[in-house]
Amino acid sequence: MIRVAQALDSFSNPLIGGIQQSDTIYAIALAANTSQQIQIPTGANAVNFSVSGGTDFYMKFANAVIAVPSSNVVDGSAPELNPQFRSCAGKTYVSLISAANCVVTIAFYA
Repeated sequence: MIRVAQALDSFSNPLIGGIQQSDTIYAIALAANTSQQIQIPTGANAVNFSVSGGTDFYMKFANAVIAVPSSNVVDGSAPELNPQFRSCAGKTYVSLISAANCVVTIAFYA
């Protein structure tokens, strides 16, 4: 697994929001309203999420069944909507769910 690093242009200037492609990428096919738990690979410290078709998805770092929120969740336990780049240092599982069928890719970095 490669370390995350800022991508540079041909003049060695940083590209805004640019990172290199990971060599450890998972594709998770989510069925509507079906939670999936994915084990985070050993050595991963950062993760980048993407989803197909502009579909919304929810994520929580936990080995637990999660649900698409259908009412207020104000105790701090809600899953996160459409995360992108996150630290996963010290985490062992990520749980995903969507209200629609979709594919979520998860790119892991050391």
